[in-house]
Amino acid sequence: MAYRFCMPAPTIDEVIDALLDNADFEAAQSVSKAASFVTAATQYFILTPQSQSDQGSSMAISATQIENLLNRARAFVSANRTNSGSAVRFLSVSGGFR
Repeated sequence: MAYRFCMPAPTIDEVIDALLDNADFEAAQSVSKAASFVTAATQYFILTPQSQSDQGSSMAISATQIENLLNRARAFVSANRTNSGSAVRFLSVSGGFR
């Protein structure tokens, strides 16, 4: 029987912190922040129910804003992802070198 090592699941507070820390991926123009936001948003959807009730009270969570940002983050990562290999760029005076 094979066992897999699994990291402990993040808490909802950790996921929200990650969402807040990486929500500025567009302003920072950071692919790594956008990818981290995608991960945190996915975890958020797993950990938070659409609605919740307890002893006669209920609460509904609208995840539309996070879903919109998740889609923007995915598009940002797709548009800005670079090849995993190293790239060499040669600049010349005639090519607009400043």
